[in-house]
Amino acid sequence: MNRPLKAYLKDRRLADVLALIQVLALDKSAHRSEAGLQEELQGIPSSASEWSDVAREHPEFFRVGIRGTHVVSLTSRHVLPEEDGKRPYLPPEFTYKLIQTAIELHDRELRRAERWNFLIAALIAMVTSVGVTLITIYIKKP
Repeated sequence: MNRPLKAYLKDRRLADVLALIQVLALDKSAHRSEAGLQEELQGIPSSASEWSDVAREHPEFFRVGIRGTHVVSLTSRHVLPEEDGKRPYLPPEFTYKLIQTAIELHDRELRRAERWNFLIAALIAMVTSVGVTLITIYIKKP
């Protein structure tokens, strides 16, 4: 099963997610185009070829529309009711909570990956130990 949270393990992904959250939460436009994001964030993301790819791989925060040019948005801001034809900014406390959540998801996924590293190392140690024991028995056998 390909879990979307594995995307947090990509090199420099957390920094890209945090940047995208900030822009989409606090910018005057709730929906952005790829070109607008590249201009605002001064280039392409470090962990993908486009900002929309980062958003697509993190549906826990972002939505990417199918049609149009301004297709990337922060889900929580997109669902807010419009005021005077525009979606309001997210309150700073809510934006901060989204940032904290992204960091927690990243840390959780990193711990999960490190746990597998430990289990693989333990398995290798056991196989090596059994191998050495068998070789020792074979050598000492008359």
